[in-house]
Order: sequence, then C-alpha cells, then structure tokens
Amino acid sequence: MELSNISNNRLVPIYLMSSYLYYEHDKNVLDDTQFDYLCKRILDNWDNITHIHKHLIDKNNLKAGSGYGISYTNMIMSSALDWYETETKKENE
Repeated sequence: MELSNISNNRLVPIYLMSSYLYYEHDKNVLDDTQFDYLCKRILDNWDNITHIHKHLIDKNNLKAGSGYGISYTNMIMSSALDWYETETKKENE
C-alpha cells in the first residue's frame, strides 16, 4: 500500500485497523516500515487531523511506533477484518 498518496485524515483508520489486526489477530497488512511511516506522518500532522476516531489514538504510541492498548470500536474491528480479507485475496490472485 502506498501511504504517501493518502490524506492525513485517512491515515487514522489505517493506523487503527492495522493496530487492531496486529495486536488482536497477529495479522499484518502493512510491514514495519510502512507502519512506522504511518505513525510518524500522523504525529507530524496531528494538529491538522480532524478524523472522528482521532481521540482513540495516543500520541505516545505514535512516538513509539506502536498501536498497543487501543480501545477499538465495532466499526474499526469489522472494517479491519474486511480489509485484511480483501488484501489477502489480492495477494492470492
């Protein structure tokens, strides 16, 4: 996934879904380098991000390149699983 072309607000759900998949299901859609880039970009643009789920993100987690300990909404959890399934299908085609 090319993250540099994605708006800062759209990075929020990608971060949350990626964290959910990794910490709750031991699954990856992004590699470590992509996840670190994602954290840095969200942190660097924090004051300009207006996403509805921004409040779920801890800036200290972003600084550490982590998404551990997040309280996920049902929307994030179901979207993450759908995203993982879609990405897995793409890889297998």
